[in-house]
Amino acid sequence: MQIYSDKKAPFARWLCRIHLSSPNDISDINRLRTQKVWRIMKLTGVLTFVPLLHLSASVYSQQVTLKGQRVKIKDALRTVTKQTGYGFLYNSKMLDVESSISVDLKNAPLSKAMEEILAAKGFNYRIEENTIVLLPKHERIIETKETLIQKGIRGKVTDDNGKPLAGVSIVFSKDLSFTTDAKGEFNLPTSVDGKEATFSFVGYKKHVQVLTAKSGVYEIKLQSSHEQLSDVVVTGYFSRTKQSVTGSQVVVSGEDLRKVGSLNLMQALNAFDPSVRTTPNLDFGSDPNRVPEITIRGENGFDLRSSADDSRSNPNGPLYLLDGIEVSATRIYDLDMNRIESFVILRDASATSLYGSRGANGVILITTIPPKEGAVRVSFNATSNVSVPDLRDYNLMSAREKLEYERLAGLYTSRTNSREEQILLDLKYSDRLAEVERGVDTYWLSKPLTTSVNQRYNAFVEGGDRSFRYGVNLNYDKDKGVMKESGRDRYGINVSFNYYPRKDFLIRNDVSVNNVKGFNSPYGTFDTYAKQNPIDRIYDRQTGDVIRFYEFNSTLNPMLDAFLPNKDFNRYTEIQDNFNMDWRINPNFRVTGRASLSKKLAKAEKYTSPFSSKFDRETESDKKGSYEIYDQDDLNFDGTVTASYNKIFMDKITTNIGIGANAVTTSAVGEGYTATGFLSDNMNFIQYAQQFKENTSPKGYFDKSKMIGFFLNANVGYENRYFVDLSFRTDGSSRFGRESRFAPFWSAGVAWNADREKWWDSDATLKVRASVGSTGSVNFSADQALTKYGYDPLYEYNGYYGARLLGYGNPALKWQNTLQNNIGADLTMFKNLLVLNIDAYIKQTQNLLLPIDIAPSTGFLSYTENLGSMENRGMDMRLRFNVLRGKNPVNWNFTLGAATNKNKIKHLSNALEAMNEEAGKKDNVTGPKPLRTYQAGRSQSALMVVESLGIDPMTGNEIYRKLNGDLTFDYDPKDKIIVGDMNPKWMGTFQSNLLYKGFNLYFILAYEYGGKIYNSTLAQKVEGANPLFNADRRVLYERWKNPGDIALYKRIDDTEPPYQTTRLVQRNDFLRLQTLTLTYDLPANVLTNLKLERARIMLTSNDLFRFSTVKMERGTIYPYAQTFSLALNLTF
Repeated sequence: MQIYSDKKAPFARWLCRIHLSSPNDISDINRLRTQKVWRIMKLTGVLTFVPLLHLSASVYSQQVTLKGQRVKIKDALRTVTKQTGYGFLYNSKMLDVESSISVDLKNAPLSKAMEEILAAKGFNYRIEENTIVLLPKHERIIETKETLIQKGIRGKVTDDNGKPLAGVSIVFSKDLSFTTDAKGEFNLPTSVDGKEATFSFVGYKKHVQVLTAKSGVYEIKLQSSHEQLSDVVVTGYFSRTKQSVTGSQVVVSGEDLRKVGSLNLMQALNAFDPSVRTTPNLDFGSDPNRVPEITIRGENGFDLRSSADDSRSNPNGPLYLLDGIEVSATRIYDLDMNRIESFVILRDASATSLYGSRGANGVILITTIPPKEGAVRVSFNATSNVSVPDLRDYNLMSAREKLEYERLAGLYTSRTNSREEQILLDLKYSDRLAEVERGVDTYWLSKPLTTSVNQRYNAFVEGGDRSFRYGVNLNYDKDKGVMKESGRDRYGINVSFNYYPRKDFLIRNDVSVNNVKGFNSPYGTFDTYAKQNPIDRIYDRQTGDVIRFYEFNSTLNPMLDAFLPNKDFNRYTEIQDNFNMDWRINPNFRVTGRASLSKKLAKAEKYTSPFSSKFDRETESDKKGSYEIYDQDDLNFDGTVTASYNKIFMDKITTNIGIGANAVTTSAVGEGYTATGFLSDNMNFIQYAQQFKENTSPKGYFDKSKMIGFFLNANVGYENRYFVDLSFRTDGSSRFGRESRFAPFWSAGVAWNADREKWWDSDATLKVRASVGSTGSVNFSADQALTKYGYDPLYEYNGYYGARLLGYGNPALKWQNTLQNNIGADLTMFKNLLVLNIDAYIKQTQNLLLPIDIAPSTGFLSYTENLGSMENRGMDMRLRFNVLRGKNPVNWNFTLGAATNKNKIKHLSNALEAMNEEAGKKDNVTGPKPLRTYQAGRSQSALMVVESLGIDPMTGNEIYRKLNGDLTFDYDPKDKIIVGDMNPKWMGTFQSNLLYKGFNLYFILAYEYGGKIYNSTLAQKVEGANPLFNADRRVLYERWKNPGDIALYKRIDDTEPPYQTTRLVQRNDFLRLQTLTLTYDLPANVLTNLKLERARIMLTSNDLFRFSTVKMERGTIYPYAQTFSLALNLTF
């Protein structure tokens, strides 16, 4: 039942909703009655009171006009309220307000109108000042409202920031509940005196408290619930309620993020969205200076880069937005996770189309924690973690095994049958055997490694009142890595303030200064140590000096350079100022503005000593020693203005309209050079170099681009059941040709909340979504559309220098465009016992930027053109079971995430066909991994090799199958076939979250299934192994040795690199314990004694175990690591 009221009405702060049905409730009410109270027989159902409109002076002077067939009673009562100002109080279980009546009233008195509306329902009415109370004819009203509440329990409910919360549910029992009014206030009857109330509101944690009439006016503050964050809004340019969203997105709170225990956000993303995949990098392992690369829902473009260092040029990388401002992947990698309040992953066109030319690869929105009002509040986080090198994938031979492999490989057998040579070889063998017998077995893998102890600290100070709030954040993070003297240091400060010159106008400013410095290990790359002979000593047995040179394989000791003052580091300082304004002109209209200016100064230096092994064969002093310096200066501006309007019409139609404009300018200037000729390590400053490196000159880099966009979004809903969302954006960018500066992007989405249908009688909820739209990508160099010239001193005439063509531009270059189709559903069942989110999608990318072969007479091999197209199809889902919940001391839920993606090339340029020919040449069909072969109709990650039938038992040679089915010993790259895809068929995570009182046990199992991989260890360290260096144990125990042997691998004396065949392709399935976390929150009584607001202890381990179907070395250049962390979080 509904009662309508205006905030000016005298009883506007009365009761919002009352449920009375049990005898106990009635007896409580009876104790309140006075001599004027009529006898009550029975009163059940729901009594709801909502603010009344302004009332007229006399009831009988009011007139009502209402006409219609099948008019719902609740709509008729609303009409009466709007025309007369009177609200209604009734029992909704006895009066079916959803039933329909026929009515024909024109300027009828209120009394006549009420009689006609209630005639068929057997109800009377009674007027209590500005309220009309409806009751069955056989019952009488209990008493007036004034009597009922004059001795009530009063209070107010607010959020973390002190803002009133309207509509908060105040529940005492299944049949007795109330809600707060528009001001967040409540006034409860004394019948609830001494009872326990549960305050709940969407997006906030439940608050339980016993209410008594003697306690005065209550001030209840609800804290934000990160677990229900996704039920509130979806962030971006505009905010939307979850029920109105038609796109596909994942919302994660900062609290949940920090449970994962990862060192950075990018390593944790796949835990919350199975469609996010970190691109495998088996070379760089846990290198703290290597920024991970991720993709969302597959690869939309060809990655033809020669280097992956520049994340901005990654054609498949998502767009990162920090507090609404575009930032680089490096900035997110170095972001302190304690600053993150929440993040959102936007995946389909409906969710990303407002980002137009930047949204095709997905969008990740990160929001930092704003300051809260109140007394000064300090949050301190300290984390100490231990990183241990993970060498479980290495299976190298011992000294004795290595010597036996050398013997079987023929190193000590004369190939010329020379007696003299054989004697010398026998002596060499005897010397090395003697070393083995002396116990020499050098474990080279440990030499460049260390177990590092790292520290991370974060302090956040906040405070202020409702008009002005401030926050200061300090962070320090020292990650030493597991290779000696490597690491990455991060420290910074952020100062923010929120100023409300008036309650509807917010000014916010954030200034951050971040300094990052990364160190590369002077010990070199890890693979150098992995191939060192265990029979070789590091130090001379007699003198104790470091051995410089090993005659056995003519190599230098890799430890030499570790003791020299070499240095290799990069660092940057970034200063960023974000200014925001938010003006809520009225409850329906809002205008926001945002501007950001950032300056980044980066520097990289690498000094190599003249005494380094690198210069051992150099005789000229001016070429010994080198110093490389590179400086870069970035300046970026990002500005956005938006206006939004929302309105509810006829209590049924919700409308949200937003418009905006966005402008971005970026510029990067870099310069560098290499100098040589250092005479002493004591004079290793750049000024002591003798010359620039021979045949080189200073290098420079300049990249500048501008982008402007205009966008519009409209979201319309009907009765919160049906929603339509339309978006349009047009972008202009200087990155593309003058003939195609602007391009449109759009999306259309629909959603159906089926559980709001009248016929839905289950406690389950179901939402079905669908969307289609077009987005783009601009992760490419800014000069591809430009023809470039440069002056050349070789072309001089009479004091003037001629210019030569440096690059051939394409003025017709257009945007890459991705058409996305998505359909999804969100289902909850059995009172949220089961929660399912599932999406299926098709992404078709057109106008892919690809190199095109041109005539050599132009001086260039290719130029860039829009000639490629690609398709991605897939599905992603998350299934959550809330197994134990509610008031039980034990709460437990687990979640299964799964995603699949299939990629297909639709069209190619002739330049890629030339690359395919290059991949098929004899010189490119051996080595650690096959070159990618691009062909229309196939996946760009398809693995193509020649089919192998295994090793011939009689000869130890490999048998190949030709395309025509014939068997042969001769390898032909034209016989390549597709044997699988390097991307997995399925990938995802399994998560479990168990809570008991203050303890929380959480773990994540990550898995991949169905992918194929070419085992590079088999290709380099089993077959193709050089017996002069150490190798995998399988080279000794599993290779063919004698006729008749049934072996997996070729003859042990065959040292030639193997051809790439199906024999070395393996199924790449794995399961790993990504995270295991145990947290404990100190109880309230302990916190009170310690004068703390919150205290939490967290133990975390990462990558505790990993099971894989592939036995292959991982982290060859920089090893992987296991981490164990202890964290302490305090708030006071």
